[in-house]
Amino acid sequence: MSKNFQNIEITPAGKQYLEKIVTNTDKNVYAFKDNVSQQTVAAAMARLSRRPDDMRITLLDEFANSDDNDEQLLKRVITAYGDDSVQQLAGLHLVIENASNLLTKKIEWGRLAAYLEQSTRYIYFDKKDKDGKYKYFVPDGLPKDLASQYVEIMDQIFKNYSKIVRSLTEHIRNHSDIKESERDQAWRNATKAQACDVARALLPVATTSTVGVFVSAQALEDMIMRLLSDKTAEARSVGRDILSESRKVMRAFLERVDISDRGVLTISHKAFVRDSSEEIADKYLPPNYGLANEELELTDFWPKNELDVAADILYEHSSLSLGDIRSEIDKWSLENKKEVIDRYIGDRLNRRHKPGRAFEKVHYSWDIVCDYGIFRDLQRHRMVDDLAWQKLTPRYGYNVPDLVEEAGLIDVYEQCFDLSLSLYSMLQAAGYIEEAQYATLMGHKMRWKLTFNARQAYHLVELRTSSQGHPTYRKIVQNMYQKICEVHPVIGAGMKFANLDDSHDLVRLESEKRTKQKLNKLK
Repeated sequence: MSKNFQNIEITPAGKQYLEKIVTNTDKNVYAFKDNVSQQTVAAAMARLSRRPDDMRITLLDEFANSDDNDEQLLKRVITAYGDDSVQQLAGLHLVIENASNLLTKKIEWGRLAAYLEQSTRYIYFDKKDKDGKYKYFVPDGLPKDLASQYVEIMDQIFKNYSKIVRSLTEHIRNHSDIKESERDQAWRNATKAQACDVARALLPVATTSTVGVFVSAQALEDMIMRLLSDKTAEARSVGRDILSESRKVMRAFLERVDISDRGVLTISHKAFVRDSSEEIADKYLPPNYGLANEELELTDFWPKNELDVAADILYEHSSLSLGDIRSEIDKWSLENKKEVIDRYIGDRLNRRHKPGRAFEKVHYSWDIVCDYGIFRDLQRHRMVDDLAWQKLTPRYGYNVPDLVEEAGLIDVYEQCFDLSLSLYSMLQAAGYIEEAQYATLMGHKMRWKLTFNARQAYHLVELRTSSQGHPTYRKIVQNMYQKICEVHPVIGAGMKFANLDDSHDLVRLESEKRTKQKLNKLK
């Protein structure tokens, strides 16, 4: 790079350097290539806020010949610009193996990350590891006798699960009305998925799986501090491991996690707030030992009049204040107000044609009692507010699927819940309140709550009522849709791809066939 008083020019050597790290050297849009580190990218992007140059000039001027290594370079930039602004610009692919299903939900609590874990719908969980053990977590610190009983009961539950899932697969295939000539791999996958859908209710919350995460350094820091403040030893241990491994690739982003007046103070604050709230709840709220009255309750919604959102829709197309727009719209007829919403929804050709952000002004709050398996699926939605769940317990009961009864497997199925209750009670009696949750099964009902806006409602309702969805969460979301239509019929009417069909026989078959066709085209 050469400089003069008028401008800066990129030399052939500079261009050659840039060609190695960015996708082009002269166009307005470019991307960084894989051979440049996240630290360098984040540092360079942070600098663009205070330099008027093309960022490629900044790369050559400040980074190409720097004597600093990536970590030193990043520390220098962080000192100048602050942790948060730079942390947002770097990401990490992280994998957590052998995480219990109690832990996976804690890991996945943060909004600003992408998560994927092993599916209970497509994988048999009865395979043992190299040491001959089933895939479940055993809490550290249990007394020897209690730990022995824990393992014995868990092993029996997994044996029962294995019998159920294999027997159901055979039962479904033996009673399938699909022609022999059409029983291909797609059919085999669909029948397996149907059996797994039912049998997953028997998997303990202690069941372990692999979780993949893509996360910014800022969201990663928050995840680590959240885990380190958790009441369960498993979460704290994994939080320490995540910190240790992440520092091997982006240490400079995570310096403050264990600094006494920064991360340590934040961790302590999180724990204090949780413990204080729990203390007040225990002191002033009565316990609940009964069954839930409703599986789904719409506890609140706003605005009470859905036509009020017309002002928010028209705001960006007007020069008036929001208050003045509302005053004008108040003079309109109901039909005119409804027309604004109908036009905003438009002629939707598929479920991906969602309304705009004005619908984020409309909200629905829910209190839900459903099995833990349903919660696992619906909790994956990130664009929600005030998501919270109560401690897992067997006291809300469970359902016995029709398919289990048809296959003559009720006794084996119900034995799993009896075993679970026995282990849960042992752990509770011994004072292991948090650890007792590991003994509950995915088929046990639990209570949780969330709030989401109308724009998210379109996405959630139309996705989760689709025919290939799990039959149990489809029922919950179909009920959500009906309750939305009761209070906001105009907004609800726009959800034209909500599927209220209750048929779930081999619902994955068509999807499996489409996937197979796509894969065949790639060969």
